[in-house]
Amino acid sequence: MDEPIDRTTALVIASDSGDFDGPKYLAMHRGRPLLQRVLDDVAAWPVDGVVVVLGDEAERVLAAIDFDEAMVVIDPEWREGAAASIRVGLDSLAREHLSGSCLLARGDQVGVPPELVARLLATHRRREAMATVPKYRYARGWPIVVSERLWPRLMGLEGDVDVLDVLSSHPGGVAEEWFDTLPPHLISSADDLPDGRRR
Repeated sequence: MDEPIDRTTALVIASDSGDFDGPKYLAMHRGRPLLQRVLDDVAAWPVDGVVVVLGDEAERVLAAIDFDEAMVVIDPEWREGAAASIRVGLDSLAREHLSGSCLLARGDQVGVPPELVARLLATHRRREAMATVPKYRYARGWPIVVSERLWPRLMGLEGDVDVLDVLSSHPGGVAEEWFDTLPPHLISSADDLPDGRRR
């Protein structure tokens, strides 16, 4: 049976460590912890629920961040790479019977507006796609809408995978939504912080 296309859960991956002096997701971004800044964005998205996957320094992040009504799961194997955290997140959705589509989002990508998410979801539903990705001018990026029927494929991945590369092997089922903008900013290391601070 196909998933109910009117339900979407945001799955925020915030498990890696990165090049920071302290916990990556507690690095200050314009006066607020990085993950808090991202969750502030997520709160405005047109989704039905939020799941956040933590890994590195999970207990410190739990204590410092206001997750509001989001469900938090901890990936004990986060050092394996992105695949482990995606597995943990999708497994939690399945166990909680949160069927439908999943909006895969990065916990280090700030400034994703609700209008962008709404356009992605509208295209995904209209095209009945296995996955829908934003194309920022000439390059695909995040966040990514993934239909439930693709979850088993993603849950079978291992290591430090790039989901966009995986989706390239399913070209017929992947829709694109084009944006004439640069992608929302990624904070991969302390050098990417706007104020240059590492904590």
